[in-house]
Amino acid sequence: MGTNRVITVTATRSGPVRLALVTVLWLLAAVSPPAAGDDKTEGSVEIRSAYAELDDGVYYVNARIEFVLSSAAMDALENGISLNIELQIEVDRYRRIIWNDGIAGLKQRYRLSHHALTDRYVVTNINSGDTVSFPDLDAALEFLGRVERLPLIDASLLQADGRYVAAARVTVDVKDLSGPLKFLSRLWGNWKIASEWYKWPLRP
Repeated sequence: MGTNRVITVTATRSGPVRLALVTVLWLLAAVSPPAAGDDKTEGSVEIRSAYAELDDGVYYVNARIEFVLSSAAMDALENGISLNIELQIEVDRYRRIIWNDGIAGLKQRYRLSHHALTDRYVVTNINSGDTVSFPDLDAALEFLGRVERLPLIDASLLQADGRYVAAARVTVDVKDLSGPLKFLSRLWGNWKIASEWYKWPLRP
């Protein structure tokens, strides 16, 4: 980890501009970016299993995902930087002669953050706005790794004689901050991991 720096700020501007300047410089002094040579490519995410079940005319996806965060990702969390988690699912109709026909697709997005004051990890469902907090990182990752009854597609959109393939992929990256705090996310570079596509047949 980098060595904390002591910064003396002499602000000559007034009002909100002065406050923003002081805040940014204070954060620069307080945050410890990854040390030079930290391996940002370590860590992994893998879909262990996935399938869709038909219930009352709707296909629902169930999946198990394994997350292994790199040291850079955990450092980012500890320093107040959120992680983006995105589950992408696609349904294609298989065709022998021309390209497969895309039938449906969805993206389920989550944000994982750490609240220093409460020392709890918070998972926010970006699609719905729901939040759940956990006492430790392992519990939060276990929650993210269980996908249960996620609505995928109406059965009426599939032809009885068609051949369909569902595919899922998960990506994890550092949240891109905006405004005067944008530089904080850049301290961790373009850290990102992604799973391989996990495919399975979807039968009408």
